[in-house]
Amino acid sequence: MRRPAITLVCLVGAAVAVPATLQPLNVKTGLWQMTETVAWTGLPPELQGALANGRARSYNSCVKPENLSTNPWAEGSGEKCMWTVISSTGTDMEVQGTGCDMGSQLGMLAEAHGKIHVVDTQNGTGSFDVTLTGNGHTLKGRASYTGKWVAPNCSAAD
Repeated sequence: MRRPAITLVCLVGAAVAVPATLQPLNVKTGLWQMTETVAWTGLPPELQGALANGRARSYNSCVKPENLSTNPWAEGSGEKCMWTVISSTGTDMEVQGTGCDMGSQLGMLAEAHGKIHVVDTQNGTGSFDVTLTGNGHTLKGRASYTGKWVAPNCSAAD
């Protein structure tokens, strides 16, 4: 009688311990044109000019095959974070960014948590919640992204 119960407990424990398989995003590699808009809340007057609150900004991102298993559009954004993938399928990815450099010019540290959605192999969107802390302030922001594949190689940006 005890063996089936022990076997069942072991099987359930093993199933919980095995992480879900992370799949890379199904997008084309190469040059991507990205547009980012960040809306900040609680922005003190002294930081109004330092952060582009609500203004769209464009940048190029060079997506390599190895980027498809992390935040593929981070390169070129200026947001040097240590990215950890929480979950990922071919079309959706959830990531956590720590140690982000995006507030360092203001003496602040940043963290980000977001979701990326692939519309098709040449188009993607994303949204990230960002927290900047430092200098007696804690700022919350919501970043929205759209991305479009431009070329198969990154030298097309030159």
